[in-house]
Amino acid sequence: MVDDTARDRAIYHALKAVDEVAAALQTHLIEEHGADLDRAAALSSSSNSLNLLRQARERLGEGLRAIEADDIAESDAISLRNQGSG
Repeated sequence: MVDDTARDRAIYHALKAVDEVAAALQTHLIEEHGADLDRAAALSSSSNSLNLLRQARERLGEGLRAIEADDIAESDAISLRNQGSG
């Protein structure tokens, strides 16, 4: 049986992976398709997709906070937050 810490680390890694994919998609929509960052911008398919990604990332953030991801992230060797601001 998996202990609570191992389960929380697995959930953390899964949520972080999905968040990183969503971040990459957001960047792609903005840079390649001209999606507007302004929430009040005229609707387009790119802007609609960007809004859906924002909602998804907000929910991912809620999930990460629920498992106290800050504590787990401190030991995450591949987290961008641990790479400094270069």
